[in-house]
Amino acid sequence: MRSRSPLAPVAALVLVTLTVAPRNARAQGADSVIACETLIAARRIDAASGGGGSAPSEAGCRRIPRSAIGTVEQRALIGGAPYECLSIAGGGRCLWIVP
Repeated sequence: MRSRSPLAPVAALVLVTLTVAPRNARAQGADSVIACETLIAARRIDAASGGGGSAPSEAGCRRIPRSAIGTVEQRALIGGAPYECLSIAGGGRCLWIVP
């Protein structure tokens, strides 16, 4: 008679988490990014969210669809974190994207 491993429930939970997680990420706005008019606002949001990119709380920041993002106009590397100011479809100035 074969006994069931005590780790079987844990393995099942990990498998379910791995298959469900991508759907949850898409539901939470994976098709959009936070874009800010200034680099300092993008850095504040990045620091406040721990890199998670939660809802924008800084003036001049908003969520935009990834499909509206154009080419890179400016780049900055601050403390090892890359920031890019990207052109936005239908917009004038480039916006800084929260990594």
